[in-house]
Amino acid sequence: MKGKVITFLGASESGKTLLIEGLITKMGGKIKNSSPGPTSSIKVYGAFFKDIPFYFIDTPGEENFIAELKWAMSVSDLGVLVVDSTVPVKYYIYRIFEMAKEIKLPLINFINKIDAEKTQWAQTICDLQDMLEILQIPVVYGFNTTQPLFLVDLVEKKKIIEENLKINYEKIPEMFDHKTQTLSDQLLEVSAEAKDEFIEKYLEEGLLTKDELIEGIKINLQNQKMIPIFIGSAYSGLGVGVFFNKILEFYPERSFPLINTNAGFGLTFKTIYDPYAGKLSFGRIFKGSFKADSKLITSQGKEEKYTQIFLPRGDSLEAVKEAKEGDIIVFAKVDALKTGDTFSTEPLKEALPVPEMPTPMFTLALHPETRADEDKISSAISKIKEEDPSLNFYRDEETRELLISGLGSIHIEKTIEKLREKYGVKVKTSLPRVPYRETIKKPVQGVIYRHKKQSGGRGQFAEVHFNVFPLERGRGFEFLETLTGMNVPRNYVPAVEKGVREAMEKGVLAGFPVVDVKVQFYDGKSHEVDSSDLAFKLAAIQCFKKALEQASPTLLEPIIELEIFVPDETVGDVIGDLNSRRGRVLNLEKEGKRTKIRAQAPLAEMLEYVVTLNGLTGGRGYFISRFSHYEEAPPFVAEKVIASAGAKSQEE
Repeated sequence: MKGKVITFLGASESGKTLLIEGLITKMGGKIKNSSPGPTSSIKVYGAFFKDIPFYFIDTPGEENFIAELKWAMSVSDLGVLVVDSTVPVKYYIYRIFEMAKEIKLPLINFINKIDAEKTQWAQTICDLQDMLEILQIPVVYGFNTTQPLFLVDLVEKKKIIEENLKINYEKIPEMFDHKTQTLSDQLLEVSAEAKDEFIEKYLEEGLLTKDELIEGIKINLQNQKMIPIFIGSAYSGLGVGVFFNKILEFYPERSFPLINTNAGFGLTFKTIYDPYAGKLSFGRIFKGSFKADSKLITSQGKEEKYTQIFLPRGDSLEAVKEAKEGDIIVFAKVDALKTGDTFSTEPLKEALPVPEMPTPMFTLALHPETRADEDKISSAISKIKEEDPSLNFYRDEETRELLISGLGSIHIEKTIEKLREKYGVKVKTSLPRVPYRETIKKPVQGVIYRHKKQSGGRGQFAEVHFNVFPLERGRGFEFLETLTGMNVPRNYVPAVEKGVREAMEKGVLAGFPVVDVKVQFYDGKSHEVDSSDLAFKLAAIQCFKKALEQASPTLLEPIIELEIFVPDETVGDVIGDLNSRRGRVLNLEKEGKRTKIRAQAPLAEMLEYVVTLNGLTGGRGYFISRFSHYEEAPPFVAEKVIASAGAKSQEE
C-alpha cells in the first residue's frame, strides 16, 4: 500500500509530540526515546496500520523555526493542527493556516487537552472558527454531565467507545439527542455542498447516506473548503482512536507537482548530521521505488552510489532493502544530496519545486573565540546550513565580519548552541557594523596636488588638477578626463583613475566608502624621468582626499524598506515605535484580520527590531525587509558615528 504522510502542526506545548507518540503506540510501534520538550527541528515517525505505512512529521511550535514547517508541509498529504484548549488560541495557528492555504495542504483540527482542569474546548472551537477564514465543522463532539466527558460521532450520531484504535458505538443518552442532531445536520449540509448531485438529493430528501456524507467531507477537505474538527486528549488517549479512524475514512488525495518521466523520483526535505550515523538525508518518494546498494542522481546532475536505505519505524530508523512510492526514505552518507534536491533513478530534465524560505529578520556578527574555533567554523557552518537552509551565513566584504541571519534571536541562539555542542565551535556575537557611506554636498574646483619625492637616484613626480562634483544619490562614481596639451601623457590616466577609486574606499569623516561623486581630471604636470604610474596614482589619492575635505563631506546611512504584518489591534503601537526609530510609514493595507504596514527606516535603528516587534504584537508580527537607498544622516547620528570611528581608529 502507498505510504501516507501527515504533518502535525501547532504551537509549543500544544501536545503534538504526545499525540504522535500515542498514535504510534496504539498502532503497535515502539517509542524508544520520548522527546523531552520543545524542538527546533522536524522529526519523523513511522508505523503500520492495516498494512498501510504511515509517517508522522512532528514540527517545531515556535515562529523562529517556521521554515521547518514549510519543508514538512511540502511533502505531506495532510496537516493536523493541534490546538491547546487550556490557553487562548495563538496567532501562530493563523500563520500555519496561511501557509497551508498557499500550498493547498488539507487541514484537520485536533482540539487537545479537553479533559484538563482549565480546558475551554468549546470556546476554543468558536475562537478558531472566528480566526481562520474557512468553514470549520465538528466531526466529533463532547458532552459533560455528572459522569466523565464522553464523545459523540456526528457521522454515526452515536456515543463513542474506544479500545485503542478499535471503535464501538452506543446509543446517545436521550437528553443529548437534540444537540447531536443539530450538529449532525450542520455537518450534513456542508457535506452536501461538495457535489451537485448531493445538493439535489439533500434539497429533495433532506438526507445523504453515510458513504455520501463521508465522501462529501473528503471532497471538501481535499479542496480546502472545510476543516473537520476533532476533540480529545493526547495525554489520556481520549478521542485519539476515533480521530485516527475518521482520518482513514476521508483521507485526502493531495496532488503534488510531478515530473513527466518513467524514472523513480522524490524530494529531499531534511538533512541531519548524526554523530554516529553521519549524514542522513530524508526524502519522500513520489514515484517508483529505490533499493539498497544502488545509485541515485540529484537535480544538480550529480550521480552517487549508496549502500543502505532506511525507513522511519517508531521514533527510530530501520534498514530496508526497498522503499516505495509514498514512503519517507532516508539515505545514509550520500554527500551529493542536499535539502531541496530532487533525487531520481535516472537523469531528469527538471526538478520538483521547493518551498520559499522566509526572509531573515535578525542578523549578528560571529567572532570565533580561539584560533582553533576559527579553523573549524567553516566546516561546521557548511553542515548547519545544510540542516537549516533558512539560515544565511556570509562574510561582509566591506566590514570583513562573518554574519549569520535568521528568523529571530531564538533561531540564532539555537544555532550558536548547536555550533558549540555539536561541532565544538565557540563564538562570541555582536550586532553587525552598519555599512555607512560618505559623500560630498558641494562642488570644488581647481584642487591641485603635487607628489614629489627625491631620495637619491630616480625620484617620483606627478601633479594632478581635479574638479570634483556631487552626483545624484545612487549614481555611484564618474571619472572624466578632459586633458589638453601634453602636460600629462595619456598613458598615466588609468593610474590616476585607479588612485581615485582606491581613495574612495575610505572617506575622510569615518573611513567609510565614498559614493556619488564625479571627478574631472583636467590638467597636471609630469617629468620625463621621475614620473610613473605609481607617482600619478599617489598624487590622485592625495588630491581626492584634499578635495573631499573642501567639499562639505557628509555621512550617508542605509535605509531599508519593510513590509510589517501585524494584528489589527497592534497597528498603533507598531507605528508609534517606527516613528521613534526615525521610520516613515508609506501606507497601510488591510489583509484579512491583519494589517500590512509598508515603511522605510534607517538600518541602524532596526538591527534588533524583531525582538521589539515580538513584544509589541505578542509574537504575532513578522516582517520582510530589503535595502532601499542611502540618505544623509542627521547631524546627531553623524557625530556619534564619526566619534565612534575615531575612537576605534585610536584603539587599533
